[in-house]
Amino acid sequence: MFPLKTPLFRKLSHSTLSTLTASIFHPPNLSKLADECSSFTQIQQIHAQMIVSARIHDNFAASRLLSFCALSSSGNLSYAIRIFNNTQQPNSFMWNTLIRAQADSSNPIQGFILYMKMQRMGVLPGKHTFPFVLKACSKLRSVKCCVQVHTHVVKYGLDCDLHVLNGLIRGYSVPGDLGGARKVFDDVPVRSLSIWTTMICGYAQNHCADEALVLFDQMVGDEVEPNGATLASVLSACGQSGCLDFGEKVRVYMEERGIEVGVILGTALVNMYAKNGAILLAWKCFDGMLEKNIATWNAMICGLAAHGYAKEAIDLFGELKKEHVVPNDITFVGVLSACCHAGLLDLGREMFELMNKVYGIEPRIEHYGCLVNLLGRGGKLMEAEEVIRRMRCKADVMIWGALLSACKNHGNIEIAERVVKEILALDPHNHGVYVVLSNMHAEVGQWTDVSRLRKVMKEESLNKTPGLSLISGDD
Repeated sequence: MFPLKTPLFRKLSHSTLSTLTASIFHPPNLSKLADECSSFTQIQQIHAQMIVSARIHDNFAASRLLSFCALSSSGNLSYAIRIFNNTQQPNSFMWNTLIRAQADSSNPIQGFILYMKMQRMGVLPGKHTFPFVLKACSKLRSVKCCVQVHTHVVKYGLDCDLHVLNGLIRGYSVPGDLGGARKVFDDVPVRSLSIWTTMICGYAQNHCADEALVLFDQMVGDEVEPNGATLASVLSACGQSGCLDFGEKVRVYMEERGIEVGVILGTALVNMYAKNGAILLAWKCFDGMLEKNIATWNAMICGLAAHGYAKEAIDLFGELKKEHVVPNDITFVGVLSACCHAGLLDLGREMFELMNKVYGIEPRIEHYGCLVNLLGRGGKLMEAEEVIRRMRCKADVMIWGALLSACKNHGNIEIAERVVKEILALDPHNHGVYVVLSNMHAEVGQWTDVSRLRKVMKEESLNKTPGLSLISGDD
């Protein structure tokens, strides 16, 4: 496996080598020891004993080493790969274990690549292989990979296994192919709770709230008892769609069934109430929770900010710091949004600086958008333009559009001209910016410029994009 002159053995003392040599004649149960390991150092020592005693050629023993290194929080994936690569004929358990570890890693494409290698080596995948491969497809957000694995699932006759089907539904729904996911779902003759939950979650995560709620109704009608994950997804859908009444029914359902409202369901309730504007109900739920995580705090802070309770949102951020809860990027979107609504320019600048300098959070375009909006409302147009040009991420039409709107409100044509050029570079068919700029010139009587812009619009056959409105109500 590994030569005796590797760094591993050079680090071992003479007494340790003697012990290892003695173990050849009185070998302990190394597989059991590997299962009971609690540190990577221990697994290295057991590995050394396996090499000296030649137990490493026993695939069962080697698989116990691989399992610890690949899956344990104290393990080492690179070391697991070395063990695997030095095994002459890895068994299916070893293949599945390493695919699982790679799928869970920060580089899930390696899990898919390993599966393809498994195919080339003529090793038959089984019902334990496909859920891990499909998890890699989900993390890659690749419909193409999912379709490829789906054909293999059918080929090997595993298209009736509920765990595999659950993986397929997730594999299609995560990257947004809800049609593919629903086709798999509809073909399942007897659906488990996991199958229902995965499909409902897929709809909710892809902002298809109505479909999620309809499916939940069907699930309850089929007398399938939902679990916490199902209810959290349904509450999320209620928050997206503005269905406060449905969300309240879900809460009553939970109460009647005696379902414990822990941190996940509690956060889902806070989020649902806050997004529907029921701030008092959201606050009551938030205040009554015995355990909160950062997602709970974010739901309340962002909910307060979105509905104009800027002071309360900022005060709650202060409480978060007192509780020694570490904020994340979403927290600062809420706080900056609150500063923007309240016109708290200095505090907004301070929070933007705090985010990176104190908490090491790299600003995303959402944070820059809040800051630009805040500066624009405060009339600091040159500073806002400078912020956009210094952004580490590429500015989009939305952020330039926010600055153009501020220029219109403050009558700054000079900056507006530059902003319009930036927007047209990103979106040459954005008709509205010409109209905004033309109106700005007209307001100050610069008719020559108005004529110039109208000529450009006519030459390019541009028309202002018609406005659209959506009215929802009962007939």
